[in-house]
Amino acid sequence: MRRTFVSVVQDALKLLWEDIKDMKWAIIFFVAYFVFGKKYLHSLCPMVMITGLPCPGCGLTRALFCLLRLDFSGAFRMHPFIYPIAFYAGIFGWNRYIRKQNMGSLLKALVLLSAVAMILFYIWRMLKFFPGDPPMSYYSRNLLRCVGIAGRRFFVDILHFPW
Repeated sequence: MRRTFVSVVQDALKLLWEDIKDMKWAIIFFVAYFVFGKKYLHSLCPMVMITGLPCPGCGLTRALFCLLRLDFSGAFRMHPFIYPIAFYAGIFGWNRYIRKQNMGSLLKALVLLSAVAMILFYIWRMLKFFPGDPPMSYYSRNLLRCVGIAGRRFFVDILHFPW
């Protein structure tokens, strides 16, 4: 029996609501992290805050906002992998909420291949553009550097080690 458009939308919204309820704590944590991070931290990326280095996904959020503003070239400049990620998210949503099927093995393989390509692109981008304009910039007030400076001051100033 064929489902009507209205029943497909109702079923999809019901399944989406169930997914949201199942992930409520993850969503609450995610929202709290972004609210706290936006207000008190330099960056929302944990890798940038800890190491000062951009991560393979640096620029994806900015690329998503460019995409939502229909600035396709700006999105590509920020992070070219926004397009495969948006494609995979669309296919996942279609399969999960409209077709009510699990992700196929081909799509899983494509996601894995894209992840490997994204890491290779990250290495190339680090070698070619780092440090440079955002998102390929260095954050000097990162945790590792601050701990290193504090540790050095402790050993030199307090314990009088000759470093």
